[in-house]
Amino acid sequence: MEKYRPDSCMFEPATYRIGILGTLDKQWSDYYGGMTIEHESVLNQYPMTILTGSLSDQSALVGVINSLYNIGCPILLVECVEAGVLRIFPDLEGDDVAL
Repeated sequence: MEKYRPDSCMFEPATYRIGILGTLDKQWSDYYGGMTIEHESVLNQYPMTILTGSLSDQSALVGVINSLYNIGCPILLVECVEAGVLRIFPDLEGDDVAL
């Protein structure tokens, strides 16, 4: 199913959720644009770090992803949680608008 996001724009601020395999120290938050860093586990076995926060645009998102890649973090997920006035994942379970 294709997702329709009329208010999503690559040049607008948006809130993103990025998941990586492993544990990233919370002190890296400032380096990654003030994103919140939380720790979880995948399948109750593997450590996972979730970075959540607002980035100025998609080029800032690419910068964060490249930086995580450069320090050897396997990237598991990247989600746009909220963009503009449209809340894309209101309960992190589905979209408000879908085709």
